[in-house]
Amino acid sequence: MTRADTNPEPQDAERFSETSKQRQLSGVWAVGLRIAGSAMALFHLYTAATGPAIAQNAIHLMFALPLILLAYSRGAKDKDAPPWSEVALIALAITVSAYYIYHSERIIYDLGYLYPTTLDIVLGISAVGLLLEACRRSIGMAFPVLVGIALAYAMLGQYLPGVFGHGGFDFDDLVATFYLGPNGIYGSLMRISSTVIVIFVMFGALLVVTGGGDTFIRLSTAVAGRLSGGPAKAATLCSALFGSISGSTAANVATTGVFTIPLMKRNGYSPRFAAATESAASTGGQILPPIMGAAAFVMADVIATSYLVIIGAALIPALLFYLAIWMSVHFEAKRLGLQPLPPAERPSVREGLKNSEVLFVPVIILIAMLVMRYTPTTSALAAYVTAVAIYLFSWRSPGTFWQRIRALPAAFEAGALTAALIAVIVGAVAIIAAVISMTGLGLKVSSAILAVSGGHVLLTLILAMVVSIILGMGLPTVAAYMLTAAVVASAFVQAEIPNLPAHLFILYFAILSGVTPPVALAAYIGSAIAGSHWFRTALTASKIALGGFLIPYMFIYHPALLGQGTTLEIAVATATGIIGITALAASTIGYFLRPSAWWERTLLLAGAVLLISGNLVTDAIGIVLIAGIFLWQRYGPAPAAAPDSAPTASRTERT
Repeated sequence: MTRADTNPEPQDAERFSETSKQRQLSGVWAVGLRIAGSAMALFHLYTAATGPAIAQNAIHLMFALPLILLAYSRGAKDKDAPPWSEVALIALAITVSAYYIYHSERIIYDLGYLYPTTLDIVLGISAVGLLLEACRRSIGMAFPVLVGIALAYAMLGQYLPGVFGHGGFDFDDLVATFYLGPNGIYGSLMRISSTVIVIFVMFGALLVVTGGGDTFIRLSTAVAGRLSGGPAKAATLCSALFGSISGSTAANVATTGVFTIPLMKRNGYSPRFAAATESAASTGGQILPPIMGAAAFVMADVIATSYLVIIGAALIPALLFYLAIWMSVHFEAKRLGLQPLPPAERPSVREGLKNSEVLFVPVIILIAMLVMRYTPTTSALAAYVTAVAIYLFSWRSPGTFWQRIRALPAAFEAGALTAALIAVIVGAVAIIAAVISMTGLGLKVSSAILAVSGGHVLLTLILAMVVSIILGMGLPTVAAYMLTAAVVASAFVQAEIPNLPAHLFILYFAILSGVTPPVALAAYIGSAIAGSHWFRTALTASKIALGGFLIPYMFIYHPALLGQGTTLEIAVATATGIIGITALAASTIGYFLRPSAWWERTLLLAGAVLLISGNLVTDAIGIVLIAGIFLWQRYGPAPAAAPDSAPTASRTERT
């Protein structure tokens, strides 16, 4: 990034898009998409100010489902515009929600889902099919297949032997539950999407479109660009800040990666390491307070805990996660002998702060109102209105007043499309959740985990981690958390692990599936930008984010890391966490104070692992091991120089 590139400009909606499968619409279709997206955004802004509308959830999905069917292509042949045959499909998507709205009194107050009509069943089947098709278009086949497996289990599970069998259900009752029931498509899960998630996603999109994303990039580059390996550290900071508000790991990689990955490559990082760094840093944004990609608000609802308690508990682990990434890129830069960015390629801090009020003032208002215990929806609405006002009326905003007015529909459209994507996924997740509830599958999986682990806490955690990663593959953060919590949480209850650390543990591994092969959506997007192999990129991203795989275990065994304890206990737990995370990064990269031999890396890894349990003896042994390697590398004999010590491109790529 040169100084000439630092002028903030409004950004297109495509910069905030979730995937590359969106149609490049033009003409009447593009106008229709923008009008529909703007209508959805304005409706939710209105209800955020006045209170939820009657049948808010159904109206939310009545906007979302047609938007996704219009915006995403069904295949390679209709990427530019939807064929006219799809108009009927979009009309059907409107009809299934409009029918629910029209009959909402019968459904909700007269328990109509217990006595479904033939038309209820027909439209219920249509609603399920449309949700699966919308998910297939927007995020691929993996999730619809998972929903299909859940549906097959609900219909055929009575034929399964053993503990995973169930008593069976009537087909009409299943469809009515999914379509009309209080825990179905328009039920409690959709309420979170239609009242909380949507406004935060729209707020994030507004900040991006009005220049907030550029502010993140400029400031991160100004602060970190002067350090060794500066571009990777700037990418870490930028992705952390942007990821917390975006609500989407994939959108984070796609938005910030187009700047940070080429910058890292020019500075000497391999394409694979550059893509992996961006992927790992973007993933962590979903666990970074104060917004946590809206996951904190969902968690607050699920476990009936204050939002402020959740973000307070999540702060230290999130900072440790980013310390792990920061130290990994630092050690890699030292190993390769990389230099800071040249002054001409980094803005000054003053330039980085230019036009930053459009970003920081709304965020400060958001946090202040949350601290004053206003509802998340009211707080986000106030922040949204503030951001619009500053963007329109600040003399430092780019363009004329009317140019800024014309840029707002792009923000409406971008926020609505991302919120619509989350809505259809949440609707599909609701089907799985309903199956889990009806069949008792969550308890059965949890019982199986406990049976295999024998009640041993560590084995329970390892098995829950594996299940969470598998279920979270390819899903946006909120959907991944909802699904994994429905399946895994009971195991933690039976293992007597408190709710808050248990659900934070689930959230961590649900989002880490974004860099964990074989799906690794974040790594896939990053590798596409960098031109590297996606699977090798995912492996490298997992290595860079390895601290994130250990931190959940640390806060289970160290409750003080979640702020639960005395000041001294919190300080000690944080200090041991910092030492352990630093040693882990040095072990995985192979550089501490100097290039490390295999036995030095092994001892650093052992020391890091020993610091997990919180036991005084293991902590002491771990610190002694790490301190021993530190002293050895600082004062011991220098290793013999390799025949060719200069880092080459091929050696860099192998890292």
